[in-house]
Amino acid sequence: MNSYNSPRADLEQAEAILRAILRGDFAPDEKPDAATLSRMLVHLVNMQEAIGASTEGHVNIAKRLGDFADTTSRMASRSSNTAPQLTKLSEAFRAASEGTRNHPNNV
Repeated sequence: MNSYNSPRADLEQAEAILRAILRGDFAPDEKPDAATLSRMLVHLVNMQEAIGASTEGHVNIAKRLGDFADTTSRMASRSSNTAPQLTKLSEAFRAASEGTRNHPNNV
């Protein structure tokens, strides 16, 4: 049995984590990070649509997800309030990036 998650499932998981973070309260010094996360959410929704439409953009989507993972990891290192959630989000972005990059339809 194949335990492979589809890129879309990985993106949905990352989206769920991101939405949960955005529902939380941000300290005043974290407001810029909250705005960045909101923009990421818009991109994530667009990526899901692109993944469903074709496999042509998967490499670019995988790269962008890797960038999001790096950004959220940096956010976690400077935020005590949301560090655990941001770390989880970073890991979800990395998994989605790898899943998208290595999807069988990309071969």
